[in-house]
Amino acid sequence: MLHRPAAASESVSTREKILGAAYRTLVEVGYTQISMRKIAEGAGVNQSLLHYYYGSKENLMLEVLDFVNERLLTRQRTMYAEAGSFEQIWAQALEYFKRDVRSGYVRALWELRGQALSNARIQTRVTEMIGHWRRLVTDLSRQALAQYGIAGQADPEVLGRVIGDLYWGAEAEILAGEDAEAHFEAIHLMGNLFRWLAQDQRAPQTVKGGVRDGS
Repeated sequence: MLHRPAAASESVSTREKILGAAYRTLVEVGYTQISMRKIAEGAGVNQSLLHYYYGSKENLMLEVLDFVNERLLTRQRTMYAEAGSFEQIWAQALEYFKRDVRSGYVRALWELRGQALSNARIQTRVTEMIGHWRRLVTDLSRQALAQYGIAGQADPEVLGRVIGDLYWGAEAEILAGEDAEAHFEAIHLMGNLFRWLAQDQRAPQTVKGGVRDGS
């Protein structure tokens, strides 16, 4: 049985110290090398407190995933609501991505995704987390289709998957040692996707006998 820290301000502070230290340790040494002792030292708390609250390293890492990911989702949703156009959202999302790569968040996420390959419980939680991001970019695709006047001409679910796969593919390549800047440039270029789709819809359609008007 887990004993989550109470809602009192002191306990919340202790919880944030623990989760912050666990996150930093995950980024620094990776999942397989992490230990409750290292986390306790980083948080400046007694190791027994971690076992009391979380019971195991796995429980604590899942709590870290939720803690960090919810903050980033809130950041992203706020930006989507405040930005005026798809172009502004795309540009700011890329800046956030650069920050997340450099801060270690992407490394932490993939440390847990790696564990999910052989751990059904972690896989379930990671899949749930990814689902939140997929819904977010699917809604963005729906917004962009409307903005470019091509709503109904393409499936926002498919386009949302294209966007998600673009970012997750870039993450994997960057973590494997590829040039991050090249991937940032690729993502920047793909911000033209909906404009290209709109141009394609308005272009004359090629048929066997030549070219006909697309109307």
